[in-house]
Amino acid sequence: MENLISNTVINYSELIRSGCLAVQAPLQTIKSLFQEREQYETTYSLLDKKSVFLEIVLESAMLSCLLDNNNICNKVFLYPDDILDIVHYVEYCNQAYPFDFSLQGWIVNDFLIRINLGKKECSLIISPLKKE
Repeated sequence: MENLISNTVINYSELIRSGCLAVQAPLQTIKSLFQEREQYETTYSLLDKKSVFLEIVLESAMLSCLLDNNNICNKVFLYPDDILDIVHYVEYCNQAYPFDFSLQGWIVNDFLIRINLGKKECSLIISPLKKE
């Protein structure tokens, strides 16, 4: 039982670390970091605004990187394969990282992790921590 818990904690830690590696990185760097993983690059256009997403298939989650006009990742969405796993991510974050009530998220080095709850999907959002 202890090993299972330890492996689960390592798994959540590794997935969150993967998301943090992608934030603020250029597209080509992200592709290189995850070159052994299946990747999908998609461009969305609405009026005159263009958004590029790079999705990376991980072992138990999908990492979706939102890139700006300079092809720099400004936000990562971490979608667990099983939507019920979001509870375990929250439990892990509560144990591993300090929660900032004013920012409504966990502080991890220079990153902010927040929960994204939608009607059909749940994810963690990892973004740069804005210094004031």
